[in-house]
Amino acid sequence: MALRPTLVRVPGTGELSLAPPGTPEPPDSTTALPAAWTGLGLSTEDGVTIKRAVEKSGTTHWQQITPARYIYTSQELTVASVFQESKGAVLSVYFGGMVFTETATGSKKYRAEISAVPKGDERALCVDWTDQISATEIYHHRLYVPRVEVSETADAQWTRTQEARWGLTFAALSPASGTTLAVWLTDDPAVLLATPGGGSLVASGKSD
Repeated sequence: MALRPTLVRVPGTGELSLAPPGTPEPPDSTTALPAAWTGLGLSTEDGVTIKRAVEKSGTTHWQQITPARYIYTSQELTVASVFQESKGAVLSVYFGGMVFTETATGSKKYRAEISAVPKGDERALCVDWTDQISATEIYHHRLYVPRVEVSETADAQWTRTQEARWGLTFAALSPASGTTLAVWLTDDPAVLLATPGGGSLVASGKSD
């Protein structure tokens, strides 16, 4: 057994950002995101929740009760967070693309319409997080999802005892081309370490 405490990572700080669909993949995990990306700002201390759910069903047989193989039926990758800034970028996503405009030039009064007809609001998404272990050991991670759409919004409760919160869950959509659903970028050397069972399968050469 090889225990490696130095490989424990703590996402001490980070941010979720959105961009128009089709925005290219960032070059790495440390380069600042270009102007096309908008950060959604402060979120609750729960941070970001990443969920990957794969569903499969086993084949059934007359002669045996153990499946001979599994058939994959669905895959879902979601990114969820609860945001605390009541700014246009957050409210637009929460309300399905709603946009505020000034009622008259210089009036400093703003208006937005919430549509009675739900419509798609596709975006590109990046989640950045940093683990600063020491002054010289700092690791950056960036998850890039080229196509996402809000799949769920949490109830927003307005009360004098808590800031307004906007809970959003983004679900990855199928790639426009190829098979890459998302990309993980990092400068953390820990990801290069061998994983258990990572070897290739080799035929034994024995016959039954």
